[in-house]
Amino acid sequence: MCKVLIFGCIAAVILMTAAFGAPLNKTKLSPAQKEARLQASIIDLALLKDIDNNFLDFYTPNDKQECNHTTLACFLKELKVLKQDVEEEDKQHVINIEKNLEDLVDSDFSNPTCKKCEANEKKKFPEFHQEMTRFLQSMQK
Repeated sequence: MCKVLIFGCIAAVILMTAAFGAPLNKTKLSPAQKEARLQASIIDLALLKDIDNNFLDFYTPNDKQECNHTTLACFLKELKVLKQDVEEEDKQHVINIEKNLEDLVDSDFSNPTCKKCEANEKKKFPEFHQEMTRFLQSMQK
């Protein structure tokens, strides 16, 4: 009886995975795809420049090249906070940036010398925006 239950659960998980199209492994982006996503994110980010959000503080990384993955993950984390507090017309730009950058994050990356998001300085939106723009532009090079 127990074996039947276990195999039934495993079969259900396999069927649900197939039904919902869950990817089994992450596909790697080509350099051209990465460039296109970075460029689209920079354009969307420029459209957010004039957001009036001086009441929130954002952890703002300013790490060097060896921590790109950690820095990108931190910016994405802070974008989720921003998405909750922007007007509806700006929310789509934040969502676009998130979607474009999520595939660039390497979830397996680990470097003990890179700072955790919460260890970065908190800054208001204009400084956060400027640092993120600089970071994305540096990733293009």
